[in-house]
Amino acid sequence: MRRASILLLSFAFLLLSGASASAADFKVGVIDVEYVIVKSKKGMAAKKKLKTEFEKRQRDLDGKQKELLEMKKQLENPSDMMPQDKKRAMAVQYQQGLLKLQEAFMKNQQELAKREVELMKPILKSLEGVLKSKAESGGFDLIMNKSQHGVLFTKKSHDITEDVLTTLNAR
Repeated sequence: MRRASILLLSFAFLLLSGASASAADFKVGVIDVEYVIVKSKKGMAAKKKLKTEFEKRQRDLDGKQKELLEMKKQLENPSDMMPQDKKRAMAVQYQQGLLKLQEAFMKNQQELAKREVELMKPILKSLEGVLKSKAESGGFDLIMNKSQHGVLFTKKSHDITEDVLTTLNAR
């Protein structure tokens, strides 16, 4: 009985020591992908391009919103002696304008998101290449995204964010 217990403990020790030896050989890298994209030259250029493309649309929307606010003030002004039929027509015009503005705003947001995806595709492809290269040259078995909810803590020595950012900017 005692001999069986010793053999069982020895076997368990061997298994655990073998697992820890293989775990010690397992190299993990962690990267903040969102940070790399935002801080990279290509990411900043894409953001600037996106902003330039959509600034005019935003100014137009802001102008329409300002017009509607003026119309609303006029409708709500108790001292305005506008005839009721004209006031009703203005209220209908205001409601229609508000709906059109909301539709234009939603369409603008959708187009902005679509364009952002288009501009990010080549950056993400380039980043994928950098990560593959870093994994091979650095002997990494796994590289995880720090900005996802899965990584709560990592040692600074595992964080390769700045190294990846430098390499991506060099491409």
